Amino acid sequence: MILRYDGTFAGFLTVVALARERGVEPEAITDRQPEQQALFAAVEEVATDRQRAAAFYGFLRRTLTAGALHTLRLAFHAAEPGRELLILHFLQLGCVVGQQLDGMLAHERVVPVWKLARAVGREAHRYKGLVRFQHLDGDIWYAAIEPEHRILPLVAPHFADRFADQRWIIHDPRRGEAIIFDPARRTWTDTELEVTGPLPLSDGERLFRELWQRYFDRLAIEERRNPELQRQHLPLKHRRHLPEFDQ
Repeated sequence: MILRYDGTFAGFLTVVALARERGVEPEAITDRQPEQQALFAAVEEVATDRQRAAAFYGFLRRTLTAGALHTLRLAFHAAEPGRELLILHFLQLGCVVGQQLDGMLAHERVVPVWKLARAVGREAHRYKGLVRFQHLDGDIWYAAIEPEHRILPLVAPHFADRFADQRWIIHDPRRGEAIIFDPARRTWTDTELEVTGPLPLSDGERLFRELWQRYFDRLAIEERRNPELQRQHLPLKHRRHLPEFDQ
């Protein structure tokens, strides 16, 4: 059996709760169309039930530690194929051993989930210092990032607190996802977003870029250029959406 859900955390919790209630072990849990080799397996579409998801999460909060729940949330945002089944096995063990799960880092059902959570957490922390906003017409601050994992919901609280008085958007163009912050309500929402064509930069943004480039050209010492060392501190994959590197 393959259980298919809508890709949301509430949808995933619905699937896990349903599997637990039925006592079934799914072959896979996915938010995509099953692979070709799985076409002969039974695919069940599981509609998100927020009430069931909330009830199951309440059970997890009573059963597991805050650290285990944090690991669960981080691992869910990983881009690893098949992560849902790994997390299901992690939670199945947690439902049996309870808070002892924190001390079972060498267990085969804990190791892969813990590794995913660590990778996602590190990337989310790194991008808190790599997001560069550009001022657009209409007084909107826009930033684009292309992380390996789906970290937008993880970095949103940081920027909502830091830039609480500004309208801003953080966009993941590779996945077509974005978070948009509303300073009037002090809340952010996630949405689908596609940007086509050049950004409508404000006059102030254009001036700032010109001044920055002049400063950089005047300050730089050609004899001390070390591209290899620069790449070690800031790999090329992070530079595509950083205005500092626009020429």
